[in-house]
Amino acid sequence: MAAPDYTRTFAEAARAYDENRLPDAIAGWESLVQDGQALPEVLFNLGNSYYRNGNIGKAIRAYRHAQTLSPRDPDIRANLGFAAQSAGISLPVRSPLTALLLDASLHEWWVFGSACFWLLSLSLGGWILWPQFRFVTRPAATAFFLLLLVALAGWTAHHRLQRIPECVVMVNNQKVLSGPLETATPILAIPEGSIVRKLDARGTWIEIQEDTTRGWLPAAALAPVMTD
Repeated sequence: MAAPDYTRTFAEAARAYDENRLPDAIAGWESLVQDGQALPEVLFNLGNSYYRNGNIGKAIRAYRHAQTLSPRDPDIRANLGFAAQSAGISLPVRSPLTALLLDASLHEWWVFGSACFWLLSLSLGGWILWPQFRFVTRPAATAFFLLLLVALAGWTAHHRLQRIPECVVMVNNQKVLSGPLETATPILAIPEGSIVRKLDARGTWIEIQEDTTRGWLPAAALAPVMTD
């Protein structure tokens, strides 16, 4: 069986987008994602296709997924902001420290942390083996240890995002309820495209947090930003 030609699929989806054959473009980008090619450029183009096709919730989900993989990409950030503005929503506010830590991807923190670990090990080895050079190895070891702590903080920020994952509301004016029951009291209505955090699940219901508000939504009204 021949291996999938991802380059050809990418080119065909791009051509369909340029020719305004949006369902074909979406199908092409989605097939790449489902085949494990959830790359920032694929998700960015998928978001563009969904946005032009009027699927604002799916567009925001694709842009947010792309931003998670490539946090500093200015085009992804700009299009996500424009889509959010079009949907009449505000993107989740993060503390300055969390925003800074999430400005590097999880992969980047792994690479940086691994490099710091090995450089710290070499510095400690030099400290032990060549005491006469401790005036160099001691500050080097201290610096690499502190940098390793920064990498661990970045890793922790990303894993917290995975433990309390982001989801996108796919239904317009979806009512957030006070409990996991159809008869529960409505708390507020949130527009399609809103990014919320998943706190818990109970049957076909998801407990979410939107800004400072906690409540319950039907699982069918949400789509996770990232899937396993």
